[in-house]
Amino acid sequence: MIRGTTPATDAGGGRSAVPGGATLDYRDIFDAMAVPKIVLDPDLVVLDANRSYTELLGVPADALVGRTLADAVAQVPGGPPPVPRALDAIDRCLRTGMPEVVEPTRWDLPDRRTGETGPRYWMLLALPVTRPGDPTVRAVVVRVEEVDAADVEGTDGRATPERMSWHSTVARMRATAAAEREAAVTLQSSVLARPPHVAGLVVDVRYQPANRITRVGGDWYDVVVRESGRAVLVVGDVAGHDVDAAATMTHLKGVLRTVAVEDDAGPAEVLDRAERAAAALRIEGFAAVTAAVVDPPAPDGSRRVTWARAGSLPPLVRWAERGAELLGERPGRLFGLLLPTDRPESTLDLDPGTSLLLFTDGLVERRGELLSDSLELLRQDVEQVVDRRLARLADCVLARSTPIRGADDVALVALQVDAAPADGQEAVGTMTG
Repeated sequence: MIRGTTPATDAGGGRSAVPGGATLDYRDIFDAMAVPKIVLDPDLVVLDANRSYTELLGVPADALVGRTLADAVAQVPGGPPPVPRALDAIDRCLRTGMPEVVEPTRWDLPDRRTGETGPRYWMLLALPVTRPGDPTVRAVVVRVEEVDAADVEGTDGRATPERMSWHSTVARMRATAAAEREAAVTLQSSVLARPPHVAGLVVDVRYQPANRITRVGGDWYDVVVRESGRAVLVVGDVAGHDVDAAATMTHLKGVLRTVAVEDDAGPAEVLDRAERAAAALRIEGFAAVTAAVVDPPAPDGSRRVTWARAGSLPPLVRWAERGAELLGERPGRLFGLLLPTDRPESTLDLDPGTSLLLFTDGLVERRGELLSDSLELLRQDVEQVVDRRLARLADCVLARSTPIRGADDVALVALQVDAAPADGQEAVGTMTG
């Protein structure tokens, strides 16, 4: 049986302390609900069913729990198999992490009072069960409610206003959700485009959304090439994984991009000017941002890179002839705070073959793990990648550092100094989902 859990839940499961010293047993609450409910795991195995659901089917909970949904329903004397439309809705809920509504659907269960089987109609709502910070659907709660057959069929067999309304409401909900997803994907794709070609540099980018449905969030990357040949690299993170976060991100990226193209601005000044411009434009929101300016090549082919951090994580460098290193100078204030303090800048010369990674916190942050430990594991991962090609490095870093896929958005910009990029080493960009 499923047991409710909260931070105050005891080791026995299902009991939670409330003011006054009393306890709540969530199993009792689940059983007391008047509407039939059943809980399924991702393989459609029944985890629990409340009393209303077992009374509806006329079988004890022990005959349902541990069986697949189809096998459980088969235990109902004279009961029909599950309706395909309902199974499809549950499957969509598992895949997308979004609630699913099924309009009144005929399912002729025997009437427990009369024993007769006749037309019966049900509305179904499938609700995903996830954990905070992890959109993985771990279970689905299915709510079943009977609808009067007369409201559905009408006395003359024609569609009633109620049924037409149900059809319209469900269809409108689905159309609205689909339109929002399409608009969000279009927005994200236009903002997170492939980086421009930068002579003498290999540049690669990655984006992985936390939200598997809209595929948008508050993380972004950008690469701007100035007339002087200097390249400006930016990664940023606005809190949130939804369309609102994506909208704020889009505004901030536009402001930063406009400022970054100015040839006289170092990375700290880019952040300061953009922050003031965003405030003047009343773009609300805070962000963790890293900006880096890469100079044209020196006579020996090396590149000088200067960066500034606005509450963001340190860049990581993989040297051409030795290991990897986190560039852990202190970060400046969070973007959006508008505090009268200077943002420090740091400078480093990168030899040909050396790679630099800028990334957002979704690449390393893990629940229950110290950030310093996560960063060190990332450094070790980068150091252990044998393939020197930048695209392979980016792929390996993303695969190794995000085992719990979808816990947070990830944006990554990687560059490698190379006076003559090999075939296939041109600027590229990848969005993973």
